[in-house]
Amino acid sequence: MSKLSALNILKEKLGEDGVNALIKVIEEERERTRDDLFRLLEERFARRLAEEIGKLRSEMYELFARHSAEVDGKIEGLRSEMIEKIESLRSGMHDEIGKLRAEVHQEIAKVWNEIGKLRSEMTEKIENLRSEMHSMKADIIKWMFIFWVSQLLALSGIIFTILRFVR
Repeated sequence: MSKLSALNILKEKLGEDGVNALIKVIEEERERTRDDLFRLLEERFARRLAEEIGKLRSEMYELFARHSAEVDGKIEGLRSEMIEKIESLRSGMHDEIGKLRAEVHQEIAKVWNEIGKLRSEMTEKIENLRSEMHSMKADIIKWMFIFWVSQLLALSGIIFTILRFVR
């Protein structure tokens, strides 16, 4: 089912205010979902970072207990690797967030475009309905005039006939 036919069905069932309220609810839900997604990504990142740091610490303590001289060199290597992973994760997350934002903006633009099309269609249909109502009104007035004139003629004929017999 296309968005346009779905919107038309919704307009028939809910009316203009209902559709506008539904669109507002959808927009708010989309914003809330996006915020939840960002929060979830941040939580996952923090959890993953905490896990990686925990693993790193345990490895560091074992290595330090065995070989304190080797530990210093390995710590520097692990630090640089961790920084690279964090930067990689950050840049990946920023790229994904940018893509999500672009998609959201595109979808919002599509919805507004559809709303504009629907508004213009509704305006056109309302104008057509108004012109039909004006022509119907003129027809009704014409038939009312014909009815009352014929009634007046019939009544005049009856009165004339009665007067003729009374004389």
